[in-house]
Amino acid sequence: MPETIKEMKNSIINTGDKFVINLEGLESYLAYRRKGKVLDFYSAYVPGVHRGKGLASDLILHGMHYAVLNGFRVRPSHPAVVRFLELNREWEYLTVYSLN
Repeated sequence: MPETIKEMKNSIINTGDKFVINLEGLESYLAYRRKGKVLDFYSAYVPGVHRGKGLASDLILHGMHYAVLNGFRVRPSHPAVVRFLELNREWEYLTVYSLN
């Protein structure tokens, strides 16, 4: 039986350099680099068949929660993360725009 979107939302894995959702054999991810206490969200991908289902937002939200829980700030280097922050201003306090 294929996973439902609800089941998948509880299946985000942190590999140490990206947050990943595997759904129907395809990987969606939000990649990050860590520099000190900053996570640079620099790359994101959702396969075409899964676009429009909120997977990118789920991954970014997961990344934001991870940052808060672990004392990190976030650098939004990918357009999807920038857009997420425009739509969800409550996360703006976490952002930095330099890795220095």
